[in-house]
Amino acid sequence: MELGELELAVLRAVRNLGPATSGAIYEEVRKDRDVAYTSVTTTLYRLVDKDLISVRKKSEKKVYYRVKEGRAYRNAMSSMIDRVVDTFGGAAVSYLLANPGSLPEQQLASLRTQVEKRRSKETRDG
Repeated sequence: MELGELELAVLRAVRNLGPATSGAIYEEVRKDRDVAYTSVTTTLYRLVDKDLISVRKKSEKKVYYRVKEGRAYRNAMSSMIDRVVDTFGGAAVSYLLANPGSLPEQQLASLRTQVEKRRSKETRDG
């Protein structure tokens, strides 16, 4: 699943904010780019259609969006990471491990272990 730049910006805003209204998401996206409110709301609808964001209505005027971390989310993430690794190879993996962002230390340690296992296997098989 391919995601455009605005889709990524909106998804990042929703992830950073947690459950939020379209207005709050719009304000978050506008911090980094000049974009129309209608473009953000259209993008939210597209991300809902792609099953990456879910909607919860509190009333007719209060609608909250949140990241839906299901199969579609994992598939989109996997596809994007595969594209980066295919393009940049091992340097991409090294960068991700060296710059984990807010990844908890336990998850980072698990990823490093997985990379080492794969390297060992490739060395043995190669």
